[in-house]
Amino acid sequence: MDKALLEKALEMSPNERVVLAELILASIDHEEDEIRELWLSEIKDRIKAVNEGKAKLLDFERLYNES
Repeated sequence: MDKALLEKALEMSPNERVVLAELILASIDHEEDEIRELWLSEIKDRIKAVNEGKAKLLDFERLYNES
């Protein structure tokens, strides 16, 4: 494993790491190609909605510490 890549990923905000993890998992999932493409499209749509201010992300660390 590339330690530099891991260190760079850990510098990302929790929300960015979740998006990265979803993209990585979607890229290796053994689902049918059509389903995989739909998931990738959904993830991209969610990223776009957040970037355009149409959706809000929850702060995982804050939610985790509240429970």
